[in-house]
Amino acid sequence: MSAPQKNFDEYYSHLTQISTLGRIYKKYFMSRVLYWNARKLGSRIVEVGCGTGSGVLGAYPKRVAGLDINPLSVEYCQAAGLNAQVIADDGMFPLPDKSFDVCILDNVMEHIQEPQTTLDECYRITSAEGGLVIAVPGKRGYSSDPDHKRFYSQTELRQLDHRWQLQHLFAAPSWFTSELMSSSVRQYCLVATYQKTRMKT
Repeated sequence: MSAPQKNFDEYYSHLTQISTLGRIYKKYFMSRVLYWNARKLGSRIVEVGCGTGSGVLGAYPKRVAGLDINPLSVEYCQAAGLNAQVIADDGMFPLPDKSFDVCILDNVMEHIQEPQTTLDECYRITSAEGGLVIAVPGKRGYSSDPDHKRFYSQTELRQLDHRWQLQHLFAAPSWFTSELMSSSVRQYCLVATYQKTRMKT
């Protein structure tokens, strides 16, 4: 078995073992927060890194499409009737230019050591005034998963990419940012919403 396939198997197994309480929190609270922030930026929404569909894709199956690099997760979503596709090994999304308005990345960026291709692809597939909604874990949540590779503070989110203009930055579930909660509550996340920067012509 190749190393990438082994990693797919291991992380797929991890996703399917999320607790019932964790699934309820993600589907009925966090996914709604992310979805309604995305809807402010457009109606055609894709969840990048949709996993097994326990987040925004599963909460809004008729309104959201999904993408994931793990074929096992995508097969699981498809078997459940969800609209999900596999991201290519080179990170390219199987979608045409400007085919969506908003990309949601819910606890995804911290798993990617070099996120430039992901940001490039989000930019490519979103409309001219498209948006981006990103949620990343706080310190406690980040340290709880050995697959996490890159930590994002408020500073990193504010300086994410010059092509995306930050609209809002807040914390969930508390709404206000807190170093204490970041260090002690595993579910604590920073949420940032962005809109494409208008390029000068």
